[in-house]
Amino acid sequence: MTRASLLTFALLIAPGPTASAQPPEVARPYDERADAQAQIDAAVAASARSSRRVLLMFGANWCVWCRRLAWVMQHDADVARELREGFRVVHVDVGPRGSSTNRELARRYGDPLGQGLPALVVLDAAGAVAHVQETGSLEAGDRHDPARVLAFLRRWRLPRTGR
Repeated sequence: MTRASLLTFALLIAPGPTASAQPPEVARPYDERADAQAQIDAAVAASARSSRRVLLMFGANWCVWCRRLAWVMQHDADVARELREGFRVVHVDVGPRGSSTNRELARRYGDPLGQGLPALVVLDAAGAVAHVQETGSLEAGDRHDPARVLAFLRRWRLPRTGR
């Protein structure tokens, strides 16, 4: 065998990525300067016109689990489609560890932060809390399970009409 053939053979039989490989993440899904209440108000107003619910994602850029959930929501095709068709998403930044950033806002929307980060809140068309969801139950190992995230979204979206 030539040297090139040996190298090709070695690459072909080398083990691929293992389950312990770092899960993918979104680098900075939370806008730390955003006026979260204004974004929520706009999403509620738009959802009332479009038969979609509002999904609040409480988290922070320093939170690895928040970045992992954001990745699943953006990159898993089924999850992304369900979000696009059934929800208006607002990322609510909670600031650095120990800060009071958006804490009062969190209390107004079911106090999801007591369950850890990230935390999800589903709002109805009037902006009232329909459900508060911890996200540990959406995990599988070191990442969020797209099937579990999808089941959660399907459970809380409004029924589809006349398609």
